[in-house]
Amino acid sequence: MFSNASLIKSGSGWEFVSEEILEDFLYEHLEILLGLKVLDRQYIVNSQRCDILAIDRQEKLVVLELKNVEDRGIVQQLTRYYDALLDEKPFSDKVDYRQPVRLVAITP
Repeated sequence: MFSNASLIKSGSGWEFVSEEILEDFLYEHLEILLGLKVLDRQYIVNSQRCDILAIDRQEKLVVLELKNVEDRGIVQQLTRYYDALLDEKPFSDKVDYRQPVRLVAITP
């Protein structure tokens, strides 16, 4: 069903070879997997790089941060993006900023 998924066997399961491969895979299959439409990837806001920005069917902004390894700072990272994106309001022709922004962490 999905191609280009470079996985390696790890202790109790499988993981992507790198975070970049994980991002490529999710970017290519975001609509099928999560029902989201990609706006941009590696979007820079306030000198910070968001992995993927997308919208859902109700035009809510969805910020996805991906980690291929455990990272305890991911929630703080997402909230920094959230604040910066609400200040800048990119893609305002496609995003309904009156609705809540969704923050999604994809991590082991």
